[in-house]
Amino acid sequence: MRRFMNFMLLVQKTMRKRRRGERRTEKKKRKTKTTTTSPPKSYVPEEMITEILLRLPVKSLIRFKCVSKPWFSLISDSMFAESHFQLTAHTRKIEFISNDLQQTTSIDFEEQLDLENASIKRFNFLHPQDDSLIQIISSCRGFIFFYYSSNFCIMNPCTKVHKQIPLAPDEFETNLESGYIYYLYGFGYDQLRDDYLVVSLSCILAEEDISRLEYFSLKDNKWNEIENTYFPYTLDKIDPRVGTLYNDAIHWLALHSCSLMEVIIAFDLSEKKLFEIPFPNGVEHKSNHCELWIFGEFLSLWAIDCEHRRIEIWMMKEYKDHSSWIKTIVLSMHILPPRKFSPICSTKNGDIIGTDGARLLRYTNTGEPIESSSYKCIADSAASHGSRSIVYTESLLSLPGDDMQVYEDDLE
Repeated sequence: MRRFMNFMLLVQKTMRKRRRGERRTEKKKRKTKTTTTSPPKSYVPEEMITEILLRLPVKSLIRFKCVSKPWFSLISDSMFAESHFQLTAHTRKIEFISNDLQQTTSIDFEEQLDLENASIKRFNFLHPQDDSLIQIISSCRGFIFFYYSSNFCIMNPCTKVHKQIPLAPDEFETNLESGYIYYLYGFGYDQLRDDYLVVSLSCILAEEDISRLEYFSLKDNKWNEIENTYFPYTLDKIDPRVGTLYNDAIHWLALHSCSLMEVIIAFDLSEKKLFEIPFPNGVEHKSNHCELWIFGEFLSLWAIDCEHRRIEIWMMKEYKDHSSWIKTIVLSMHILPPRKFSPICSTKNGDIIGTDGARLLRYTNTGEPIESSSYKCIADSAASHGSRSIVYTESLLSLPGDDMQVYEDDLE
């Protein structure tokens, strides 16, 4: 009996060892099966996604906002927009804004003047006025600035963000149509404060010592006057002028009141003060035949020489250095269109894009015509119905402040 009991205990012990061994084997099998049959999870780091998106054009990024909520939040972030503007190759376009404020027409001019495939958009945040026209227009960091019906307007054609700004409250108790006062306006970016400024310089024509220099800060949402501004200049035109933005300053053509010599006056957007740049030696044409513009990466001047029937283009190679002015290009008006030709911008390879009022035209830097395209080929567009044009850079940037609005586009 005792032997039998000992035998049974030995059998039970052996069975327990066997079961423990089988359980260990089963666990190993399950672990091996799980490891071999589960596919590896794909993973792209967020930092890599951000780096890829930062290198895409604005148009693609706006579409990609619909991919997911994280992508929408990332692309809408102001820091992402600033990084994208600094890192990505800029896409420049010519924008036409119709005088009836019903639509804009956007043209990519780098490759060719393909007006038939121009992008036409409508906007509805301003109501057309029968007696109002777009009088001044400028651009900065993707925003277009213009005056219409006693208001300044700023809009980003890509994001459709816009804002209206009233005229300065005590602007000699008059408006832009006054015949006794002339105005200089400008729009630019203050890097030190991360702020956008609308600059207004007004002066009574008969008493040039009475002047007012003001700027509207979009960050502070108010007008500020710079008191005791000395302004010994006059203009040969009463029509309001908008300045050329270059190197964090706004530039205008003017006449010195005492010498009646042509000069360039500029307003430093960060230091909030005026300074003067002399005209290039050898330019003797009146300011109504001259305009400032940006040719390549330089502050430049184009001037019509009516006596010799040519257009001269002068370039300042070193900013603020009067001796660095050089005459780079002379365009013969014998090969230019019979109407008045005005340069608008230059391409990356140095071609000159201009207009004669009815067409866009492209010329080489030696004055040889390359191509032209009539505004009429963009049927029902801003360009074909009377408009103002401006070169702007596409961006995702937003304006400071909490009162931004977004207009709808019924053509998209």
